[in-house]
Amino acid sequence: MPTRRAILGTALALPALLPRVAGAQADTRPVLRVAVQALPPTLEPLEAISNVGLRVSGNVFDTLWRRDFSAEAREGGQRLTPFLATSLESRDPLTWVATLRPDARLHDGGLMTSADVLSTFSAERMWGPTVQTFEGRVNFGHLAGVEADGPHRVVFRTRTPDAVMPQRLAAYGGWIHSAAAYAEGGLQGMRTRPIGTGPYRVASFQRDQRVVLDAHDDYWGGRPPARQVVFTVVPEASSRLAGLRAGDYDLVTNLLPEQIEGLDRNPTIEGVDVALDFAHILYYDTRRPFLRDARVRRALNHAVDTESLGRSLWGPAFRPMRALQIPAFGDLYDANRRGFAFDPDLSRRLLREAGYRGEELTIRIAPGYYLQMLQAVQVIQQMWLAVGINTKLETRENLSLITQPGADIRPTSIAFRFPDPLGGGLAVHLSREYSMQQAGFWQPVRFNEIVDALRVATDPAERRRLFLALMDEFEAEAPALILYPVREYLAKRRSIRWSHPPLYFMDFRASALSFA
Repeated sequence: MPTRRAILGTALALPALLPRVAGAQADTRPVLRVAVQALPPTLEPLEAISNVGLRVSGNVFDTLWRRDFSAEAREGGQRLTPFLATSLESRDPLTWVATLRPDARLHDGGLMTSADVLSTFSAERMWGPTVQTFEGRVNFGHLAGVEADGPHRVVFRTRTPDAVMPQRLAAYGGWIHSAAAYAEGGLQGMRTRPIGTGPYRVASFQRDQRVVLDAHDDYWGGRPPARQVVFTVVPEASSRLAGLRAGDYDLVTNLLPEQIEGLDRNPTIEGVDVALDFAHILYYDTRRPFLRDARVRRALNHAVDTESLGRSLWGPAFRPMRALQIPAFGDLYDANRRGFAFDPDLSRRLLREAGYRGEELTIRIAPGYYLQMLQAVQVIQQMWLAVGINTKLETRENLSLITQPGADIRPTSIAFRFPDPLGGGLAVHLSREYSMQQAGFWQPVRFNEIVDALRVATDPAERRRLFLALMDEFEAEAPALILYPVREYLAKRRSIRWSHPPLYFMDFRASALSFA
């Protein structure tokens, strides 16, 4: 096996990019101007895992393996394809070997090698006793080591068997960065000017204002169709849509459903309605005096008619989410799960049994962050009042402020990072590694034991049994209220040929974007 010195020596010996010929023909590709509701506070990809951060990360970075969303839309199920890795094999239950592409060039001019993969999946970022962000551990906390077997082969060793390792490598967190840039700039450099292999490189980043991405014309996947992508923060949805109509933007995000009505008759712009593998929930601080009793939490859930709430907010295309699961789970999906059925009488009885006497509960939200959340909470307050639950609503400017002490109920979002119980929902977002338990809002025992068993199970029947038990435990403990699966409403110029996947990715590669 080559030594680390030999691998680094190979990387250092790689030829630099040839300078571009002076006087070359002017670049006539368009600039793609995207108006968004917000941007991430950092471009370090593990810190930017959010509905606003993924839009940028997915264009700056590539993963070793990749989901083919187009094939999934046509054929159903999950379709995984090679990406920065040309092959991925399991040598034994604890060992996975990825063979890398030899032609993937980084934004700094060097060719990607195993050194870059080792830096990306280092213990300090992903799986060691101390990591830079908990997001590293969400998908890769089970790693025991990552080793180079030459400049184009990487060996991943896990502490436990993993039935979904290929899916993890195609999902959040596995974005490959430049080892050299990380060694030089560290975490702060990654936050402001990260270097990846993606189709666009970061040209500038103005926090809370704008991100400018320039085309990475040596991209291994083909020359990007836009010479530049500009993400601009426009907080108000009406202003984003007005800017599209005026010609200031080409694509605008996070609109309300009524704002895209009638655009089918517009000759130059059109609305896009996307069903996402994504959900909004309200979670409870189970340490608070009136929420320590699970009967009160179950009463809160049974008092909300989530079907009528979802239809009123998302229109006739709305389909309820009975539990934190999606049909793409395949054989693990429980189609008969009822979840917390709307039952006001049961809610009142549970409240009486728990001794609740109308004490006020505080709901705290950031109204501009989660689409439709303010309207949803206002409706829910009335439903809770109908069974005798009194609440008050507090608003804050951003998500970091809503987690401060003093509130009983807060919102968050759930992304199904890949279509498996270990890819999102109960076993991820409510696990001990994620923010709800990390902040102390919920400290379960039995729930965590089931998650631990599910993570190491490989037999399909046993995996299904454990997932059903996990949903049962969630319904018994009721640490959160599942509101609805989320839809994303966008508008764009008809001249742009592009579609949105069922996650908050925005893929502007040549394989996904073209201009009329």
